[in-house]
Amino acid sequence: MRAVIRLIDRMLCLTGGIFEFSQAPEIILRLQLRTAPHAVNLGSMFITRGDSVLALHLWNERMPGLPVAGADFEWAVRLRRCFIRSLIEVAKLLQGNPRYANAHAIYGDSALLSVSDHTGGMQMLQRLGFTVLPYRRPLGRFGLFWENLLSWGVMWTYNHPSLRTRQFWRLQRTELWMTRADFLRRFGQAELNDFPRIMKS
Repeated sequence: MRAVIRLIDRMLCLTGGIFEFSQAPEIILRLQLRTAPHAVNLGSMFITRGDSVLALHLWNERMPGLPVAGADFEWAVRLRRCFIRSLIEVAKLLQGNPRYANAHAIYGDSALLSVSDHTGGMQMLQRLGFTVLPYRRPLGRFGLFWENLLSWGVMWTYNHPSLRTRQFWRLQRTELWMTRADFLRRFGQAELNDFPRIMKS
């Protein structure tokens, strides 16, 4: 069954234009140039539906495996390091490749966190400058069911200890947004040890 889910994951990446942009060992994100699924007000910019955005996708095979005993400090530090390193490399790509010149914002959606969470992961995303919003269902409850089913299958395949704290029927998705200008301001000249400047209080 896990082999089937891996095959589905690869096929969705191919058909959706999701690509690996770096082979550096700490990179845990893949990217997709797409259009904004809906309008969103990010304060300094209003994104309209159809605007070009750069979407972030977790690179499932590269995600640090959750310890069997559950999340610990060492795992959290490693995950944070990999995520920030990935964002810094995304910023380099944005600055150096004209293909992405028209991407107005950075976007992502995930079933790993919900807007009602007050966990370290949610706080980290907000301190990194992301606007975290409830997921807007493009296909209604029917589409959400299949998206969550795939997410649950991916977690079971690549990081099954994480399912201990996530029940399928209670999965909630969130959206992450940041304008291109804010993203480059925060990560464009950043280094991994530059946490005080990257993380906002």
